[in-house]
Amino acid sequence: MTRQRRILLGLLAASAALAALGSFAFVQADRLRTAGEQVAFLRKQYVKLQPDPQTEQSGLQDRIQELKRAETAELARYYDAGEMDLYRFGGMVNALLARHRISVQRVRTVTEAAPPVLELSARGTSSSFMAFLSDVSASPRYWTIPYLHIQSPSGDGTVTCELQIGYLVHENTK
Repeated sequence: MTRQRRILLGLLAASAALAALGSFAFVQADRLRTAGEQVAFLRKQYVKLQPDPQTEQSGLQDRIQELKRAETAELARYYDAGEMDLYRFGGMVNALLARHRISVQRVRTVTEAAPPVLELSARGTSSSFMAFLSDVSASPRYWTIPYLHIQSPSGDGTVTCELQIGYLVHENTK
């Protein structure tokens, strides 16, 4: 490559870098302008939404009651300390897996994890695992799956799944 070509390629690279930098700066300036407009809009809305002192107290009480109901509903999804143990939970999980025709090949309790979990190796169809995971997600209580690994070694729709599954406990701090 000649010296002249190297210089031309260097100039081309520098102009491309300069164009990219300019484009980046333009995008950032546009984001900044948009954010400024949003802040101005929100400030106007804030002034409009200042509470009326006469209705503020009743609205505040309604909001407090609404938040208490939401907290009660949220806490109901957790298990209380001592309400569930890993072995009873394992029985529930095993029954759910069996209902979806998933065979458990290996089970191990992992108590040093926080929260404690069951480590499972299971085998079934991909649709049965999807139904199982859907049921876990729809559970009225909080279940957690911190690890999930699915393999389909045979390619016939049968999958092997390694997973850790546990439940969340609410420690009563009141």
